This record gives sequence, structure tokens and C-alpha cells, in this order.
Amino acid sequence: MSIPLRIETRGEAPAGKAEAVLAAAERSFLARGFGAVSMDAIARDAAVSKATVYAHFADKAALFGAVIARLSERRFGGFSVDALDLGAIEASLTTIARRFLELVLSPEAIALNRIIIAEVTRFPELGEAFWQAGPARTRAQIEIFLRRATEAGTLAVPDPRAAAEQFVALARGEIHLRQLLRPEGNIQSKAIAAAAAAAVAVFLRAFRP
Repeated sequence: MSIPLRIETRGEAPAGKAEAVLAAAERSFLARGFGAVSMDAIARDAAVSKATVYAHFADKAALFGAVIARLSERRFGGFSVDALDLGAIEASLTTIARRFLELVLSPEAIALNRIIIAEVTRFPELGEAFWQAGPARTRAQIEIFLRRATEAGTLAVPDPRAAAEQFVALARGEIHLRQLLRPEGNIQSKAIAAAAAAAVAVFLRAFRP
């Protein structure tokens, strides 16, 4: 289910420096938001030149998108639809829902969501960077599984793309908004499990053959 992290690059700067820039950018964005962080500050934190930063990332919005993709890869990247049992559809969908919730409810993801909400009016490019690196990637991954399950006959999904959007909405439910509105605190695993199970139950009532 993993989609490889795509870093927009220019030139041939070493990949190790790209990782250093990404790590520095993640620390800076999570601590100070988007508008207060400069590419110069990120370069200093990563111990590279500003030219090296721009050799890997076209601008600050592209770097922010890469940070989001890096988080998605870290939380969701080792997961493959090929490892899921199309015959055990309820268990497989529950696994997807739980992994999705673990991603979007992680402290890093919540912090990035708050940054988007706070700054997208001043920096409209953040919305598209966030969408492409986060929600669009996740929806595409779920869509692949729903398409395969429909081909296998364990689901009857006429429009896998729309159904993937509906599945994500069901899984996100109230639990995500509640976490966004809490200054502190982590969601317990039993709450994630309950939310995932409820989402899958509703989804299967709609799309089980």
C-alpha cells in the first residue's frame, strides 16, 4: 500500500542531505508553524547550505509537502495491500481503518493539521501541498484495495474512488475533530479500535455483496 516518497529535486545533491533537510524542516514546522519558518533557518538547522535546500525542494511549500509525505511514509509506509486477505474482508478493512487512524491521530499529523487550518488563508499553496502529500495519497491507496476486493467478489463497489473517500470519512468520524480540539492528550488504542470497527461495519452494510 506504500507509495514511495517523491521529493522534488533539482541537480544531484546527495540524498542524505535531503533527509537532513526534511528532519530539520519537520522540527521547525511542528515547533513554529509555516509562516515563521524560513528556508535559511532550516538550512542552518540541517547544517547545509541554502543552495542545498533548494537543490532538493523548489520552495517552502514543496518542502512542507515533503514533510507531510515523510510522515505518511513513516506511519503508513510499511503497509501493503498485497499483504491483506481479500477473502477476510472485514478484518482487512479494519486493519486499513486502524492504520489510517493511527496516522491521522498521531501527534505529528495533528500538529500539521493545526498549521494548515491556521495558515492556509495567508499561504493558499499549503492547501494543495497538504492535499497531494496526505489525503490524496491515502485515498489512492485505499482505492487500490477496494478495486481488488471488488474484482475478487468480496466487495461490490461500483466506484472505488468515491467509496475510498466514504471509507476515510467514516473512519475519521468524530474522533479526529475531537483530537484537533484538544491541546494535549493521546488517543487510546481502544478508542481507535472502536472507531475503526464502527466505520467498517457501516461500510460493509453498503458494499458487501
